[in-house]
Amino acid sequence: MKKILFLLAFIISMASCKQKLKKQSTSENDKPATVVVDTLLITDTSWGLINSQHNFSDLKVMYGEVNIKDERICGPECVDSIDVTKLYPDTKNEAIIYWQDSAYHKKIGMILCYNDSATYHTSSGIKIGSGVQQLLTLNGKPIKFYGFGWDYGGNIISYNDGALEKSPIHFELDIRSAGGDDDNNLYGDTELSTDMPKVQKALDKMFVGSISLSFYQRE
Repeated sequence: MKKILFLLAFIISMASCKQKLKKQSTSENDKPATVVVDTLLITDTSWGLINSQHNFSDLKVMYGEVNIKDERICGPECVDSIDVTKLYPDTKNEAIIYWQDSAYHKKIGMILCYNDSATYHTSSGIKIGSGVQQLLTLNGKPIKFYGFGWDYGGNIISYNDGALEKSPIHFELDIRSAGGDDDNNLYGDTELSTDMPKVQKALDKMFVGSISLSFYQRE
């Protein structure tokens, strides 16, 4: 009889332990998973934490007031000035936020970064400093751009219906010049293409000089 009672007690004890472990396991599984956001990732719809729905107040909440600063800067060719907001001002990851309604800061138009040491990147690994050949591989077609050395220098005009043609992420090109005559042919207000022989010779010196994300014409 004592053996039977001991066996029953043992079985009840084991069943109780299994039930506790099951509850514990269920409780742990019920905990929400921690979502890690890459604050340096640029996608077709977001720049780090920022998307098209965020306004100036949202930026201060997300990044802290110390990392958000309004500033008036010179526009293209300094014809006029523009009121913008800087994210991480005076740091390597400084980015410029242009507003569709600059007076009210309610609707973001575009975000731009051109700092050489910035660590923003796309999901395909493109960042400032990436070689133009990496862009060409991703696009799958030649890229048409303006010549270097002026306000619109290196601005990409067309991706020739390649993979990047309809992306709201825009890249501007730059060049590490060696000062040769061939390089001089790549400067000025002129249209160039990566399949032109004189451009082909300089491809290894060309790189991504800036990255921007446009929210214009997006609801």
